[in-house]
Amino acid sequence: MYLPARTGRSTALLLSASLVTALAGGLAGCSLINPYASCEGSQPRLKEMAALPILDAKPPQATPPAGHPQVETACDDDSSGDAWLSAARLYSASESKTEILGYYTKVARADGWKLEEHASPLHVPAEVEGLCFSKGGDGSAMTLTVTFPSGEKYLPVPDFGAGTGVEVLVGAEIDGSSIPCWD
Repeated sequence: MYLPARTGRSTALLLSASLVTALAGGLAGCSLINPYASCEGSQPRLKEMAALPILDAKPPQATPPAGHPQVETACDDDSSGDAWLSAARLYSASESKTEILGYYTKVARADGWKLEEHASPLHVPAEVEGLCFSKGGDGSAMTLTVTFPSGEKYLPVPDFGAGTGVEVLVGAEIDGSSIPCWD
């Protein structure tokens, strides 16, 4: 079981949306109604995302860890914002993090993904934080992240053995709205 991660969320946007929702509910004398899109009807989009070739791309020595042989999909509609769709694949790779990032940079670009540079002077190196790519326009926008998870957000917790854990995740808003890689 995979527990989805959200990327590219702006705290200010979430706070202002929550405030507007609370005020609207209070002024109308009604209980709060969730104004955000739900996961209802998300299965076709999740199926499309799970079939993306980038999720099957892996460095030559990488293998899925036991208990995680396939792409795992999720829809999260119980946190603030619109429902968030994700399709993720987990690998254990014997290559170095630098080699892994180089591999995915090459493969993702060849598949039409655009590498999004992290412009903040406070960001940590890619070998720690990972990479983020984007693809598609309004209505079909997606992000692709390549990160090095420790595995706790997965059940069962994966055993990466002597290798490095690699998560390849495609994420999207349910309506395909454009989302930033970095806040």
